[in-house]
Amino acid sequence: MPKYAYQNGRVTKDGKPFFVIASDYQYYRDRRDHWEDRLTKLKNLGVNVITFYTPWRHHLQFENGRLWYDFTGKTKDSRDLVTFLKTIEQVGLLMVFKPGPFVHSELNVGGLPDMVTPTFNPAIPGMRRFDDSPVRWCFDNAILPAPCDPTYDELAKGWLQAVSPHVAPYAKPAGPLLAIQINDETIFCCSNDPPWRLGYEPSAMQFYHQQLAARYGDIDNYNTLHGTSYSAFDFVPGPLPLDGERKKTNAPQQPADVLSYVDWADHQWRLRRDAYVRYKEYVNIDVPHLTNYAGITPPIEQNIPDLTADEADHVPTELAKTYADWWFAMNRVDQDAEQGDCEYGFISWLGVAAYDEVVFDRYVNTGRRRRGINMEENWGFAAFYDERSKYPIVPVFQTLVSIAAGATGYDIYTGTSTDYWDDTLDRVTKKQCPTFPSDAPIDAQGNPGVLYDAAAMLNRWFEEHGEALLACEPENDAAFLLYAPYAAVASWVPDDEHWAIADHALPRCGYEAFEPWSSSLLRAGYSPVAQQLETATLDWMLRCKSVAIHTAFFMGEAEQQKLAELIRHGGRLFVSGELPSVDLDLKPCTVLKDAVEAAANSSQTVTYRRENLFADGEFAGRLLEAGIRSRVTCSSKLRVLVHHGEKDQFVFFFHFEDGAPHRQWFDLDGQRVEMQLGSRTCGVLQLVGGKIVSHLVKGHNEIDETTADIRIQCGDQTIEGRGDFVG
Repeated sequence: MPKYAYQNGRVTKDGKPFFVIASDYQYYRDRRDHWEDRLTKLKNLGVNVITFYTPWRHHLQFENGRLWYDFTGKTKDSRDLVTFLKTIEQVGLLMVFKPGPFVHSELNVGGLPDMVTPTFNPAIPGMRRFDDSPVRWCFDNAILPAPCDPTYDELAKGWLQAVSPHVAPYAKPAGPLLAIQINDETIFCCSNDPPWRLGYEPSAMQFYHQQLAARYGDIDNYNTLHGTSYSAFDFVPGPLPLDGERKKTNAPQQPADVLSYVDWADHQWRLRRDAYVRYKEYVNIDVPHLTNYAGITPPIEQNIPDLTADEADHVPTELAKTYADWWFAMNRVDQDAEQGDCEYGFISWLGVAAYDEVVFDRYVNTGRRRRGINMEENWGFAAFYDERSKYPIVPVFQTLVSIAAGATGYDIYTGTSTDYWDDTLDRVTKKQCPTFPSDAPIDAQGNPGVLYDAAAMLNRWFEEHGEALLACEPENDAAFLLYAPYAAVASWVPDDEHWAIADHALPRCGYEAFEPWSSSLLRAGYSPVAQQLETATLDWMLRCKSVAIHTAFFMGEAEQQKLAELIRHGGRLFVSGELPSVDLDLKPCTVLKDAVEAAANSSQTVTYRRENLFADGEFAGRLLEAGIRSRVTCSSKLRVLVHHGEKDQFVFFFHFEDGAPHRQWFDLDGQRVEMQLGSRTCGVLQLVGGKIVSHLVKGHNEIDETTADIRIQCGDQTIEGRGDFVG
């Protein structure tokens, strides 16, 4: 039997890279006598892994005042988890177990049972925002429980310890259980929510105060550094968002004012990380644990029936633009992986990348954030989200973007529609569409749907070429160093109207820094990558063709030393902003400043400018001026991302013009490839020795109702086809 492992963001099979082609199958929404048929059809579709949430509320039963769990289908056939697991193994598929406790999946209370939400059980404390308003689940308006409240945590522990023993036998050597995904999009689906929405309830504040005590030692030291006069850590509040009415009057006035934002971001990261660590212990199955972070994007529009607007969720315009900073401050994926807590996985519900280049850039930024599996790609959720998702051009385009960015596999979410559930599980979906989802590749009757042929084409191609692709890597033309304390401040202070610290500039990280930097590079053919400064190693930074960071007046001494070491070793560094003069305790520290100023007078490897080098979106030109060239250039309406190996090159291309066929081109290592492409055509070419040896092209655009004649000219080689084709 093959042996599977996980390393460097990839699954391996007997030591070789294994490309994950997954489909989520929601057994709890389907009849038991459908399971074998649907799993077999998914395997025939080219799927090699089944991912499945296991909803707590679905299996929990009460009988004669006694709580118990049905895992054998005694009360309803769709609860027979034991048979479902056996069927996956018998069909010959691998599995990823997703036990929650919170699973989303458009379920009532996100799959939590009623007994753990304050809406139905007043004994359970609720999650709270900065203004003490409750955090609600948008699908049914139920109040979400406080995630680290001991009562809730004990119940969650009971659930995980009850369900996991049924799955544990499949993790035996050479067993089909590849990995486990805890929770969904971190705590209650808020991996990209603003920082004033999480962590204000009493149990979380107690956790915050414990973290402050660990960081500062005693309250006197805290008060000295923060310029406050609290009598105990218990009285330190969480920060409040600045709005249009408070502006400079309540804006940060002194350097010490930034520390509360830094402390709070650390609190929110640790709050999420601590939950993962606890749940991983409760599950107690020794396989890799994956995350599924929502992409680096603001909240998406949802077409949820009977959706009740929650005014407390409204994000002021001036704060909404800092969403990337929220993500970088709270989701420290490099630290998570370095500490062995969980490996990076992400999901892509970011809009429609084929028709929005900003969304395209965010797909790339999410995939390039770290190597890992695209744990959910939207295949057919047209009724709840953008209706264009029912057309094959949308999921194919987006799946290819995530792979081009660095995804080491993908998950068709979901591969088959289902129609077997009642209001106790999900009281919302059938108000909008009779099946879940509305337009999966396989419909609720088990027949091929509109997306089927596109999914089959994609799956077969990556089944054949995925191992070779995973032996390659995207180029690290340019790296941006993300520093969580800068992102923490920027999350709350979006512009100078909310900043009043004399003689010091406002820190920048995502907004006016990473985002315009990456967009500029993608348009010029460069391959951008991001890494946390806290975890970036000298070797990694030296392997990058260039490293960039926008600095502020403060930075930890260890991080300053790291960048100074990069300079001493001749690394190519672009720095802008105010060079730090103090460390994170606001004590004098000019290690980086001294190194930059010395190098600026004697070295060609350091570029420093006080003015922002990145905000104008022209950084690609600065790289070119410095003699750092991309191996790829392309026409203005084409985006090209390349993975390089010892002998293979995989070229992913994405066309952003509508209408009649258009002539496009790209140059790779000086070799010109001419292309005739149709509306929003996308695809991937495998090259060996400058020759195309395989290809996949999506040239039929169902939204525009166009089918293009495609021509790709590479030297004396011509590839021609019409619509969708492989070869």
